[in-house]
Amino acid sequence: MAPGQSRSRHRSVKSNLVSVRGASVLQELLTELAFVLLPRGMTPKRFCELARSAFVQAAADMSKLRNGKVNHSRVAAQTGLGRADVKRLLTRNVFDSGRPDQTPLRRVISGWRTDRTFANRDGSPKRLRIAGSSTSFTGLVKKHGGDVPHRAVLDELRRIGAVSVDEDSVQLQSAHRPCQRHDFIFLSPVLPALVDGLRIASSKARSGPGSSIHRLSLPVETEIDLAIVRDRCASSAKAMLDGLGHSLGTQVTVPRRRGKSAYSFTITILLAENRAKRSQGTS
Repeated sequence: MAPGQSRSRHRSVKSNLVSVRGASVLQELLTELAFVLLPRGMTPKRFCELARSAFVQAAADMSKLRNGKVNHSRVAAQTGLGRADVKRLLTRNVFDSGRPDQTPLRRVISGWRTDRTFANRDGSPKRLRIAGSSTSFTGLVKKHGGDVPHRAVLDELRRIGAVSVDEDSVQLQSAHRPCQRHDFIFLSPVLPALVDGLRIASSKARSGPGSSIHRLSLPVETEIDLAIVRDRCASSAKAMLDGLGHSLGTQVTVPRRRGKSAYSFTITILLAENRAKRSQGTS
């Protein structure tokens, strides 16, 4: 093999390895996000809709013309979507897309409440035998749950506290409302820190993200030690931020001018508690 071909092959292999590692890191991030969103009712289909809209919006912001209009062709070229899809996503409110995505679990619960075969005349769900005729829980899942086995649906309903189960029958809890899970406002407090971290990590500044991201992990043995470390870290973080705000908040090197500042500097401190995973074989 010629030297030039060898170098080209080496660069190609190295590029593929970097690509695989990068994809693995992104997959890890998405997996952690899925752990948080899945129990709250988010589905892959709904997440895909939100992601498509987000990518189009980001491309639109980067593709605005001097007159402020969006270049739909450039957005389509960047995202790989057709111009018609781009226009639809830019003009439609993705949050007004109707009811949440119907998972098999939601379809089964809805059918249990509305299908006359499985609901009483007053609309209350019947107590169903787990297996047997078409009016059993098995029949309910076959009719409304698609190709998901009834045992899998039953286990998930039990896990979220939606049903009570006897030896051979199951009852839907009338007070259970799965639609209440679709609330992601809890992400608001961590969103600024997450956005700042992503922007720092993706920056191509010479200093690199390492100069702006500092991390300390403290091993803790007992719950008492954990409480002590938690309180000490919280009070130290507050004291540091209060001190910086007092010393730098009024004047740094030049007198403060009136009007909107051209720049800002943000300091965010996250205190996270993680339990070490026990390895197999340990008691």
